[in-house]
Amino acid sequence: MIFKEMKRLFYFATIIALAVAATSCSKSAVKSVVRGRFVTDRVDSIFLERISDDYDAVTRVGATRLSDDGSFEFKFAMDNATTPSLYRLSFDSNVRPITLVIAQGDDIYIDSVGDLFLNYEVQNSEESKLIEQFNKEYYASVDRLANLSEQIARGGNNVVQLNMQAYIAAKDAMQAQVRFVGSHQQSLAAFYASRQHVVEEYVPMLEGKGISTPHLQALKLGLEERYPESPYIKLLESEIEEAQALALLAENVTETAYPNIVLDDMYKEKHSLSDLDGNVILLYFWSAELPLCNNINAELKELYEKYHEDGFEVYHVSVDGSRALWIEAVRAQQLPWTSLFGGNDPQLFTLYNIVELPMAYIISRDGTIDTCSLDPKTLESEIKSRI
Repeated sequence: MIFKEMKRLFYFATIIALAVAATSCSKSAVKSVVRGRFVTDRVDSIFLERISDDYDAVTRVGATRLSDDGSFEFKFAMDNATTPSLYRLSFDSNVRPITLVIAQGDDIYIDSVGDLFLNYEVQNSEESKLIEQFNKEYYASVDRLANLSEQIARGGNNVVQLNMQAYIAAKDAMQAQVRFVGSHQQSLAAFYASRQHVVEEYVPMLEGKGISTPHLQALKLGLEERYPESPYIKLLESEIEEAQALALLAENVTETAYPNIVLDDMYKEKHSLSDLDGNVILLYFWSAELPLCNNINAELKELYEKYHEDGFEVYHVSVDGSRALWIEAVRAQQLPWTSLFGGNDPQLFTLYNIVELPMAYIISRDGTIDTCSLDPKTLESEIKSRI
């Protein structure tokens, strides 16, 4: 009797052990799937890569080639991950990688026809779909900016207009980024969006004008609520602490420097803005093609004659496409200061944020610089307060 009872207990124990083992195997065997179809002649091979927790490296998870009909598939384990992670599909060409948010057990489908990056569509992943939407708006502006930059580099008579268009494209991209992050603060898609800094590579003067510390703080709080175990929270904490430390340091620093520029006069002699240090300087960007600018020149001559002996100087920068037109205007108007040609220097437009003409800055004797109205009465008041 005892023997039979022991056999029965052993039998049930074995069943339970097998059930536990089966459950354990089933958990470890959970796979995430990324599959889809790309109809394009620009890509042959695809690589699935995991983006590191500090967002500065990638680890290859798998590689495959597109089949004849453009389809592909990755199946991989995420080591029983308890929180979604950022992955990307990269390619054997200069096509931009496609970033995905993948959770354990996801079955994500992606397809694209033609322009692989701008036309791709994601199914079965809410977060990856958000990244898709962000990419299409942000990188459409980035591509427009890249095209304009190429045209500017080639030169020509419309550099002024191209620079203004480039600045607008850059601001459009940055505003799209800020809107997206602000609207999706509990998402890893917003974390990804906050990492994109392509615009600043084209227009360095916009650095710090987009995603700021308050955005990162709101994003951290959102991720803590939705994905409390996400490793990206620690990265945000570190960046916020660093930004706050820099801000504290900046409070104790007085900014007196301005970007120096060196330009040619009509005789090809060089003149540096910094040569006028110690004076009150009007840095004035104008165009001989605009009647308003020529009218301002006439009014400015009166102020120059009135305050020049007291230390008022004008650094007069033409942004005309035609050097001959500028020289003709300077001679005809008999300008008492040295006028300089900046039309062939596109860096000026980003360095001094030239988005419209005319535009002016006033530099005090101590080197501090502020934007300035060209209304005669307002300008005279600004000069008198600094002389």
